Amino acid sequence: MNKPIASIPPLTQRVSRYILDQALAGGYENGRHMTEADLAGRLGISRTPVRAALRFLHERDVLAHAPNRGYTLVAGREALALVRRELPEDEEKTLYYRLLRDRLSGKLPTRVNELELAQGYGVARALLRTVLTTLLQDGVLRGRHYQRWEFTETLDSVESERESYRFRLTVECAALREPGFRVDHERLLACRERQRALLAQASRHSWMDFFEANAQFHELLAAASGNRFILDAVRQQNRLRRMSDLSDYPLVNIDLLHTSCREHLQILEAVEDNDLEGAAAHMHSHLSRASDLVERRAMGVLGD
Repeated sequence: MNKPIASIPPLTQRVSRYILDQALAGGYENGRHMTEADLAGRLGISRTPVRAALRFLHERDVLAHAPNRGYTLVAGREALALVRRELPEDEEKTLYYRLLRDRLSGKLPTRVNELELAQGYGVARALLRTVLTTLLQDGVLRGRHYQRWEFTETLDSVESERESYRFRLTVECAALREPGFRVDHERLLACRERQRALLAQASRHSWMDFFEANAQFHELLAAASGNRFILDAVRQQNRLRRMSDLSDYPLVNIDLLHTSCREHLQILEAVEDNDLEGAAAHMHSHLSRASDLVERRAMGVLGD
């Protein structure tokens, strides 16, 4: 008889969610051998909760087990999705997004106090500290000082985001028309492979991968312009967009994120063919379409 989900420790649930999300996103293929050491290393935890998660997923027929050989992924997509729906959402992820959205909406000030946050959100200090540390690692917060944290600068209004896109339409299209434009071919190939991998495998759960790959793409072309001021401007925009993008990605229809990857590949292909005017035209269309997400969020239809 299967254990009730409520009796499974939170850390074991977290590991189980990670395995299921990776499998659903295509990161783990059917037949993959799962080891305690690999998973513990990836998640930065001890082997004990990993061992418990592997046993739980074996009980749910997601993994097969052979003595002296360990666990192997055997479940199909429908079975994976069914077990994933059994598990409650990750408390850390839920709080992470609440803090992002409350900061963007102005409910949270730039500087926050750890104790006041824990009381205001009704969460344990240990959980809150874990989430704040993650936000720090993701570049959303600045360092802690006597339980005080500071959010980094962001695009904190619809109008500032509109201005950002108008600025990027000017700067990033101009980058492709710079007389000294020259792209590093190896970096272009690496960027293209990353976009293709996201298009082939990524899911809604790959939000950080989407953000990092998107920033890499735009900074690659800015660097290729040979104009240091253009590169500085694009890097600044990526820093400013981090909070709003990380907040938006889990709400965006996955097809829109895949469309963005295809547009990136189209621009890279034009650059590789030395059709820089064509690349600039594609970039203008790409940024114009992306700016529509701002309007969709303003109307409350971002995930439609």
